[in-house]
Amino acid sequence: MKKRVVVLATAMTAAMIFGTTAMAEEGGLSGKFSLFHFGEKDGGGTSKAFWNAVEKFQAANPDVEIDFQFTDSDNYQEKLTALMAGDELPDVWLTKGDMLPTFADAGSIQAADQYIKEDAEWADSYVEGAFTDTTYDDTAWGVPFQMQANCIGVYNQAIFEECGIDGWPETWTELLEDCAKIKEAGYTPIAMGNKDQWLAESAVFNTYAYKYIDQDWFNSLANNEGAKFTDEKFVKALEGFQNIAQYFNEDMNSINQDEMFALYYDKKAAMFFDGAWSVGTMIQNCPEDVLATTHVGLMPAVEGESGTKYDTAAGAGWNYVINSRVEGDDLKAVLAFLKAITTGEYADDALQQGFISAAKTSENADMSTLAPLFAEYYDLAAQMNNCSIFDCVLPAEVGSGVLYADTQQLIAGSMTPEDMAADCQAALEANY
Repeated sequence: MKKRVVVLATAMTAAMIFGTTAMAEEGGLSGKFSLFHFGEKDGGGTSKAFWNAVEKFQAANPDVEIDFQFTDSDNYQEKLTALMAGDELPDVWLTKGDMLPTFADAGSIQAADQYIKEDAEWADSYVEGAFTDTTYDDTAWGVPFQMQANCIGVYNQAIFEECGIDGWPETWTELLEDCAKIKEAGYTPIAMGNKDQWLAESAVFNTYAYKYIDQDWFNSLANNEGAKFTDEKFVKALEGFQNIAQYFNEDMNSINQDEMFALYYDKKAAMFFDGAWSVGTMIQNCPEDVLATTHVGLMPAVEGESGTKYDTAAGAGWNYVINSRVEGDDLKAVLAFLKAITTGEYADDALQQGFISAAKTSENADMSTLAPLFAEYYDLAAQMNNCSIFDCVLPAEVGSGVLYADTQQLIAGSMTPEDMAADCQAALEANY
């Protein structure tokens, strides 16, 4: 496996490729393309900002024909794999960093950075580190649209207080003690919806692991430079995570993320851990009385271990890629579209929708109008030490494969930490 290297797009020339920026503003674009995505029209957060940007682009470019192909996020990766197997990939689609090597090595996609670098305005629009999860073999293949934490704690302060808990725990021991009190009071301490396998590993365990390991260890693992899943500190992380599962709902592996949210909405669960996208979801869908007492916190540190509460798996995660077959007017339209739905007004709107985009906000961004819950998260995000997301960097067979499946078994108690570590290591070695 080739090493994953961070490459930031920078302005190489003053020329704008194909003049797409000016053409988009003047409505001079034509062409057509298909887009496979998971942005729900009635969703919140990233979906809301996406569709707002789409509507503006379409209004300015009525001669561009876009075939929107939607699949919900829980089933998206499975459907994408099927499209690739059947040689039916669309013109543009969303992909995670761990899938880039497969698409790039197969010649299925064309590098995005060759175009972004030619547009000085576009290249300068992104925040530092935005292209980390879009880069493979020194090339930025994708266009990022978000920069957010893969894990935050979301909790109901009213339930906490009812159970005699003052606020969000600072240490893992305090969290365990709080969970015991909450369970005794008849609530589910931590809601979990891991039916589709990704949530427990990517959105929760990934960050928990950084309480034991650090970025250097992960880099060594990902680049085959010595670290192994079977190292003692990673096995200890698996042990600790298996222990906290006693405070999840019993049907944790039978319900999905939306059903997990429902447990929280219905005041059956006191808290949950999920990605920062859940902030936008809470703002959009949470009942007003529950939202009024909902707050966010960082995952507590584990006493005696090297990680801190600030160490959080975070990044762009997903990104848009362009099919290698797209060219001519269709390509011009695609590039203008991707710029419009990832930068500029999109970045300012993202804040209002409850998430942080991969692009820089403008001086016109009104921070005073942020939803209170998102304002809380925004302050937390500024304190985070962003660490690599396992399933965006490791080979797909490992990150989105064995890690997902084995974590589901781990929290169900049907696999030991030692067996999971050995299984993951064997899968990693098989992909070098």
